[in-house]
Amino acid sequence: MSTPVVATMGDATVLQCIELMLEKRVGSLVVVVGNKPIGIVTRQELFNRIITKGVSLTQTKAIDIMSSPVIIVKPHDKIDQTVKLMRQKGVAEVLIMEGSRFMGLLTETDIKVRLKVDPLSYMGILKRYLVDTLAYIVFWSGFTVIIQVLIVGISMEKFVQSSILGFIVTVLLSGLFGRFLDLCRNKFKV
Repeated sequence: MSTPVVATMGDATVLQCIELMLEKRVGSLVVVVGNKPIGIVTRQELFNRIITKGVSLTQTKAIDIMSSPVIIVKPHDKIDQTVKLMRQKGVAEVLIMEGSRFMGLLTETDIKVRLKVDPLSYMGILKRYLVDTLAYIVFWSGFTVIIQVLIVGISMEKFVQSSILGFIVTVLLSGLFGRFLDLCRNKFKV
């Protein structure tokens, strides 16, 4: 889920919603009346319903452009059940609440980005290894040709001979380097 949840009143203008989203650096606002969530306004809705239709930013209210009703789930609900619910209801986001407290928003983007491949699955590791290897080979191959042939002046024949050994080393090390980066990113949450 994405946190924090930022809320706005239903009578807030679209301009106020945009300012709040920019200030808080969020892509969605929960629209509330009292303390009850009644809708969600997203960047996409702002674009689709306001900018493309030329509606006034100061006259139109959040309640006029929000998606509703708000689908609410609990923090410990299973993701597959939540995704099924989102599909059934035809919504792109759900509000996660514990009692009356807003815990977070779960969007289709969150699901696609964060759950595409389990980082510890064998297929995930193999996929990252292959992608890392390919990227590493493409980058360093081009870079090496420029340095060795054009700058250093090594003949093409010697370059090809040394490239075979270099290729083998690159294939062996690139995926390992990628896994090391993954471990560091996960450890330091970057």
